[in-house]
Amino acid sequence: MAIDLTQLAVRPTRLVKVLREHLPGVHPSAPRAFGPAGMAVILLDRDNQHAGSVIVTQAEHGGAEWLHASLAWIDHVPAYDDLTTLKRAVFGDARECYQVFPGADRHVNIHAFALHLWGRADGVPALPDFTRGMGSI
Repeated sequence: MAIDLTQLAVRPTRLVKVLREHLPGVHPSAPRAFGPAGMAVILLDRDNQHAGSVIVTQAEHGGAEWLHASLAWIDHVPAYDDLTTLKRAVFGDARECYQVFPGADRHVNIHAFALHLWGRADGVPALPDFTRGMGSI
């Protein structure tokens, strides 16, 4: 069953535009439906070979809609700049997102070169404001 990408809290055209502008040396494919509520973009290198992928999904957790975004390269772990590009492409400048390091009993790793970000689709922060009261940490 194909999904309507307009129902996601992410604009596919913005996703591809930001990836194209900020991931040098790769060309993102057009988004395709992924899972029950998501999209996938293949990242091609200069030789038109599969270099990596971006997957974005949306689902309800704990009474709120959450976005999940992952970036995986074929041969290396994404760099910090790659994650900031993923954040900008999926969540924009205003919404917060988080990289999660769960306890060992909840850790899942199905791709050695993938990193993930999670954030609420409505942009409501899920963490306290650590800059309040005692300054920044």
